[in-house]
Amino acid sequence: MSKIDEVKKGWNNILERSKEANYIVVVGAASGTDVQSFLIEEDILISEYFDNNELFIGTSVNGIRVSKPYKVNLEKVLYIISAKSEKNKEELSQQLHSLGIKSEYVAVVPAYKSDPDKLPYMNEKEMLEEISNIYMAEMGKMPNLEHPAAYTEKINANKIYMGNEKCTLMADKYLVKEFIKNELGEQYVVRLFGVWDKAEEINYDSLPDKFVLKVNNASGRNILVKNKKELNIEETNKKLNTWLKENYGYVGFSLQYRGIQPKIICEEYLDELAENVYDYQFYCFHGEPKYIWCISRSHRAGCRASFYDLDWNIQPFSFGYPKDDRVVPKPSKLEEMIGLSKKLSKGFEHVRVDLYEMPDGRVLFGEMTFQTWGGFRRFYPPEYDYVMGKMFDQ
Repeated sequence: MSKIDEVKKGWNNILERSKEANYIVVVGAASGTDVQSFLIEEDILISEYFDNNELFIGTSVNGIRVSKPYKVNLEKVLYIISAKSEKNKEELSQQLHSLGIKSEYVAVVPAYKSDPDKLPYMNEKEMLEEISNIYMAEMGKMPNLEHPAAYTEKINANKIYMGNEKCTLMADKYLVKEFIKNELGEQYVVRLFGVWDKAEEINYDSLPDKFVLKVNNASGRNILVKNKKELNIEETNKKLNTWLKENYGYVGFSLQYRGIQPKIICEEYLDELAENVYDYQFYCFHGEPKYIWCISRSHRAGCRASFYDLDWNIQPFSFGYPKDDRVVPKPSKLEEMIGLSKKLSKGFEHVRVDLYEMPDGRVLFGEMTFQTWGGFRRFYPPEYDYVMGKMFDQ
């Protein structure tokens, strides 16, 4: 049986067992919305979320309560482990076992891993086939990349055409700073402390006590340093050099990263940004912002997010992150940020423009993204995948 056939079998197993269950628990609230969306397309409702994060316990996600893991004393209970990493899946499996839950009542979301040695040599047809396989593994269904209709289908179908010079410039976290400086002004750029070709070139003594290290050729490859004295330089250098060697353009086929010359950059650490500032991410289509994705605690435990329209009306859907049901305060410089988004998104069919409004009144540029979540996370409710997909056509 091929790897992708095993994945299909895994999702079919979850579906069939869910149809027979009287009570369905999704283990992992942070990523479990994908499973909830997958099942609701089959008119199957989950009963409860489990999570170990205190920020989730006692709350609800998409209308479903979140509890600390326990053994449900009912018949025909199915526990679905939705964690993304294999390590977390194993840890959660062991936790359920320690609670007296037998493995026969546990299902695990399947995983698929591409062959890294083959990725750089694939032709267009092979790339689309591999993108479809990854989509199947993450979403539980095969996409229609030949005639895409959903948002996630369209950004995946477009991936192989994104490796052009302009998209690569926007994806380069070092070169885009100069672009923003020229287009918008230096006041919108986060301060840069240094740039290097390899970690051994970094003079840590010359850096401030707080800073952020990242590579320019990937997404999510960041090291937040709150206290330089506590930094393990050897481990940090090892991690940075490993990231430099990875071609992120083949991670989910985000090909705009493929042509970037890898570098390490060091930026100002923004205390307010770490804990108290929202990410305002503008979903732009054909040079016009349509929705604002407002994220609380971005990339940290307990993260939630909601979409707003340009008049700051909260929208009834979420994407990847659990929905934040609170209506957060409208940014005081919303109109300025809308104008910046229009300017930066001009000439692109679709791009996400990320901005921050700092407590001192500054508006700072974050990044420009062409494939949120790589196109491999689900909307909830699922029909909004198609609502967003229509934005490409307007």
